[in-house]
Amino acid sequence: MAGALPRGGARTRLVAGIAVAYVAAWVIGIGFGYGLKGTHWWDQGAPWEYAVLRAFHQTTPDWFDLAMRGSVYLGTNLVVLPVMLAFGLWLWRVKHAPLVALHLLTVCIGALSMNGAMKWLLSRDRPTIFPQRGLYAWASFPSGHLILTTSLYFTAAMMLWRWRGWRWPFVGASFMVLITSYSRLYLSVHWPTDIIGGVLIGVVWLIGSWMAFTSFDARRRARRALSLPQESVARRLG
Repeated sequence: MAGALPRGGARTRLVAGIAVAYVAAWVIGIGFGYGLKGTHWWDQGAPWEYAVLRAFHQTTPDWFDLAMRGSVYLGTNLVVLPVMLAFGLWLWRVKHAPLVALHLLTVCIGALSMNGAMKWLLSRDRPTIFPQRGLYAWASFPSGHLILTTSLYFTAAMMLWRWRGWRWPFVGASFMVLITSYSRLYLSVHWPTDIIGGVLIGVVWLIGSWMAFTSFDARRRARRALSLPQESVARRLG
């Protein structure tokens, strides 16, 4: 997916594809959120959610508690977005892969904007069954950590599988989603349905944005392949 940024009609199609993916993620998130909001479990949580939070809230070694509180920083845009900005600049200037940089930054920024807007719109209170700890802000639904980890880490895994044939990044991405989910429940800052909503939004955003960028890349490669014979003839005639 390295190469020049899209131009003209190709750029329009790419933007349209990203917009469709963004809207689809919004529809899933808002639909799931309002579906929950229509139940009497929205404000106080369902009985099974209480059971899950109690199961996750237990005495643990100090090192484990510290690890859970630290792991949340790997799933927040407060940390990930600045890193992606720096990494994207490196990809753009050093590796000459602006489309890859744009893809990763689009996923990050999309996840951040959806999280903030949906939290404001739905305004679900966080659980109070146990003291809330660690990194948290705004409302409870959806889990922004899960939107980001699901969409970004699996985007990176899919890129590495496509370029290198590596499968192990999928294990790493799955681990990040699982450990992030566990930590958000362990720290009592989310209802389990917030986690489910975040994963659903992240999956739709992941698939939609991937399709938009890979579709553009396939068209770009096809155009390049068609132009190569003409370029070879021109060089010979020259």
